[in-house]
Amino acid sequence: MKLPDILLIISKRLHEHHAKAIVVGGSVRDHFLKLPIKDYDIEVYGLDTMEKLEKILFEFGSVNIVGKSFGVLKFVHENEEYDFSFPRLESKVGTGHRGFDVEIDGNMTFKQAALRRDFTVNAMGYDIEKKAFLDPFNAQRDIELQILRHIDDNSFVEDPLRVYRAVQFCARFNYALAGETKMLCKDMIEKGMLEELPKERVYGELKKLLLKAKKPSVGFELMRELDVLRYFPELQATIGVPQDPKWHPEGDVWIHTMMALDAMHCELGIRNEELGMKEKEKLKFMFAILCHDFGKASTTAFDEEKGRLRAIGHEAAGVEPTKRFMYRLTSEHDFIESILPLVEYHLMPSQFYKNAAKSK
Repeated sequence: MKLPDILLIISKRLHEHHAKAIVVGGSVRDHFLKLPIKDYDIEVYGLDTMEKLEKILFEFGSVNIVGKSFGVLKFVHENEEYDFSFPRLESKVGTGHRGFDVEIDGNMTFKQAALRRDFTVNAMGYDIEKKAFLDPFNAQRDIELQILRHIDDNSFVEDPLRVYRAVQFCARFNYALAGETKMLCKDMIEKGMLEELPKERVYGELKKLLLKAKKPSVGFELMRELDVLRYFPELQATIGVPQDPKWHPEGDVWIHTMMALDAMHCELGIRNEELGMKEKEKLKFMFAILCHDFGKASTTAFDEEKGRLRAIGHEAAGVEPTKRFMYRLTSEHDFIESILPLVEYHLMPSQFYKNAAKSK
């Protein structure tokens, strides 16, 4: 595994203190998935105190100790930031993502520490000095099979956000959700565990789904299968809403929305090369296309005179459900307001084209 030189240097320094540095988390996973590695997280084993680690890191760069009480130090070298942490156990003691008791233990084994992670693919490590991969839960086998599998029932249910993480990981990596993991997620949803999640955390996972998955529809279809859509009635209402087969041979409004979502993601990828769009702008278009036909759930009817299904006024009717949907995810008022005109006037470009409108 190719690593920045500074990590090799620090690893040797730790080795002199009879400690070892292990690369953990997403960077190891992305190595096996042949994806670009953006961040490196290091767990340090064999030291007695965080102060010893802090002192060693100070030899090579600056250290931010803001996460020290949770066993994490932010190390900066030549404007690059790395997370160095002690192995730890997390125990649920209250509701929410802050309701955890953290036990830091530098003498813990890698397998013990990895047990707190969500999925096998995120529980691998790379021993820098030995140049060896650590895979206590057979993640490489799951990667070969393209399966996302949770590690431990007890630790998994302690953070319900992992249901949304399962959704976006499956979509991003084109993985199937393991049967036992799917059953556990359904059970968590049925028990209402997702209701304790702050909307900001849910929003964060949906942003990853919309921006990082080549086909976001895969994630939304999984949300539908798991019954996550019970928390998004505006989306759920599009399921089964019929459309005129002449104009929409693909099927109902849900199917149309999923196809449009994937098409928008592809289009933004193309446009990004020529326009250099910022993430926020791309996200605006992705949410707009996700919400653009919300109004059809309340306006679709059979027109006896025309002899076909129509959804007259669905563009304007979609504004209020879009507001409800978006405010359920975020309080970013200006961002939400920027989406609403795209929903209300989404048919205008086709009308301009039909009427041969000119730019001036």
